[in-house]
Amino acid sequence: MSEIEILSRDEAAAFAEVWYDIANDDHFWVRWRSAALMRAFADAGLDASASLSALDIGCGHGAMRRALDANTRWTVDGCDLNRTALEMSATCRGRTLFYNIHDRRPELAARYDVVLLLDVIEHIGDTSAFLESAAFHLKPGGAIIINVPALEALSSRYDTVVGHLRRYDKPMLGHALGAAHLNVQLMRYWGLSLVPIALLRKLYVRGIESTDAVTTAGFQPPAGVINGALAAVSAVETALLKSPPLGTSLLAIARKAA
Repeated sequence: MSEIEILSRDEAAAFAEVWYDIANDDHFWVRWRSAALMRAFADAGLDASASLSALDIGCGHGAMRRALDANTRWTVDGCDLNRTALEMSATCRGRTLFYNIHDRRPELAARYDVVLLLDVIEHIGDTSAFLESAAFHLKPGGAIIINVPALEALSSRYDTVVGHLRRYDKPMLGHALGAAHLNVQLMRYWGLSLVPIALLRKLYVRGIESTDAVTTAGFQPPAGVINGALAAVSAVETALLKSPPLGTSLLAIARKAA
């Protein structure tokens, strides 16, 4: 277990922390995201058996760090501005940093082979500045990996409560990456089977007043058997559809200029 290293000034990070309680490592969506990303890594030539260094920006409670610890030889450092989440993430083998990437600490400049931004930039107002600060930490030619919620038509009260400022499509994400001088290598949707569920969620949560109740209703499967069924659906879709035409999420891998 790594200690939390304080590299930036302490500041409040607003987030619906009940989400961390729901999004455990067995949650079907957490597992689906990990599977989609691991497949994309292979397709983009990111070798899971290589000793790469990675920085998971906005690592939260460390779900992806734990998945990468289990499935790669990468050393994944994690940074966030939420102490509660970082305490859960500190079980991973890399460094755990309370760190604002806009501080651009010189010892972290061009340090990493891979930078991960998983369900982060949809919370950020100035996306270009944030992506440029993220790329500061990346080696020339290194890969930046992004996952975001997709399709504005699916936007709902759930998105508002958990702090989503936008949902993306391919042109929108491609423009954001290009504006930050990052070259897109791969971009694909995932979660096609979840589109009708997300539409039903949009209707279901609009009348719920409590923000915690909206988060719970919008993300937590109502029973373990449902979680298991959706996990099975995810396995089938991931196996059969490498790049579905639509999905509830959009992932991209882009490269910093060498």
